[in-house]
Amino acid sequence: MGGENRNVLLKMEGIDKRFPGVHALKSVDFSLEPGEVCAILGENGAGKSTLMNVLGGIYSPTAGKITIDGEEVVFHNAKDAEKKGIAFIHQELSLFPQMDIASNIYISNLPHSRGRILSKKLRQDTREILKRVKLEHRKPDEIVGDLKIGEQQLIEIGRTLIRGIKVLILDEPTSSLTNAEIEILFEIVRELKRQGTAVIFITHHMDEIYEICDTLMIMRDGKRIMKCGVGDISRTEVVNQMLGHTAEEQYCHPERKYGQEVLAVKGLCRGSRLQNIHFSVRSGEMLGLYGLLGSGRTEVLRSIFGLDKYDSGEIIYMGAPVKIRKPKDAISLKMALVTEDRHKEGLILEESVRFNMTLANLKAIARGIMVDRQKEKILSKSGISALRIKTPSANQQVKYLSGGNQQKVVLSKWLNTDPRLILLDEPTRGIDIGAKQEIYSIIERLLQKGVAVIMVSSEIPELLGVCDKVVVLKNGQQVCELTNDKDLHAAALLEAAMGGE
Repeated sequence: MGGENRNVLLKMEGIDKRFPGVHALKSVDFSLEPGEVCAILGENGAGKSTLMNVLGGIYSPTAGKITIDGEEVVFHNAKDAEKKGIAFIHQELSLFPQMDIASNIYISNLPHSRGRILSKKLRQDTREILKRVKLEHRKPDEIVGDLKIGEQQLIEIGRTLIRGIKVLILDEPTSSLTNAEIEILFEIVRELKRQGTAVIFITHHMDEIYEICDTLMIMRDGKRIMKCGVGDISRTEVVNQMLGHTAEEQYCHPERKYGQEVLAVKGLCRGSRLQNIHFSVRSGEMLGLYGLLGSGRTEVLRSIFGLDKYDSGEIIYMGAPVKIRKPKDAISLKMALVTEDRHKEGLILEESVRFNMTLANLKAIARGIMVDRQKEKILSKSGISALRIKTPSANQQVKYLSGGNQQKVVLSKWLNTDPRLILLDEPTRGIDIGAKQEIYSIIERLLQKGVAVIMVSSEIPELLGVCDKVVVLKNGQQVCELTNDKDLHAAALLEAAMGGE
């Protein structure tokens, strides 16, 4: 199934999309057969999300046409696309957290008679959907906001199953799922495949592509580069085609010189979430925190930075005990935190690149109670240049930047505070390989200047490649600390995180 000349379910021909100052899609052709599972790959800004937004009715193409089952279609909005069998599940879920599961699933198709909702049928139908997405243990009247994020994503997928969908688009669908939930998702995809539904996967995880996908399409600079069967191309060649050149070694870990101890955490406890956590990190050293979802990794960073109050334990900073009650205390000590969710906690999306880059260090651009616009301009221009941020200008709203460039803006914001310690929570999540390499280079420059770094990551190769040592957590408890020598390898990390299971 890698060819495009057999029975065609979907055909997109010559799709062109222009925004003011940006030619996002350049005459892209794309087609799917019934039951085909296709990955769409490309660096941030390659055009893959824009192409899917055109297919999902969110954007109208500047040129080109879309055909479904041989019939040309025109979508003016997402509802039009849904009516033709296109279901798009975004990274940001569109559920109603205050409503129950049944209402969320059947929100636009509630069973009714004579103006009354048939509650018994609604619950019965909901139980069938819950069974299909392996959430039989949940009840139709449970509030969606009380569910785990992974369960909420499965609910959203369940909502698409009540419609006669022909194409399901999944945008980074596994980013919030546990391994068990990922397997459930894959079972659902295989079921849809058997029914003739085509599935499009937007993902940066190579293992997922080779496990679940039949074909892959690579995009670069708004163009389609190639489409083929996943068995017809090696992982190395996929990366090369995405980048447009032979990829250098993804992880760079030169020799580092460590200085004095910057931070020591001793016996940190917070209810059942953190129990007796202890580690230290030195100047110029990079410490990784690893564990499965729910292990307490993010909670450690939040407690250090004053976002969450811990019950007991001690934080030693630059050789002296410190009490950090709020983030302002941490910032005054020259700590920085790059949070996991850059959209909700790292950036103000409606504001400019310039505004976001200077947000954490307003003192540097202050003139009395006013902002010195010239200083702000110089500081932001310097940050854009130093981190090679791709933006038309410093005045561009940050929401229009690619994921990788948004993350650089977050980093630049904190680098303006001249930190001694930087805490990174999944700093490369949801960004492409090329952008990851640039983020690693920025972090490496910080380490060489003597900054201490603590990084949470779910990607074992990333931890192995860039960290000097890794602390493994499980269910809020510290399992072990492994140094980057013969003890630090993938099997050791997994075994420790899973408790030898």
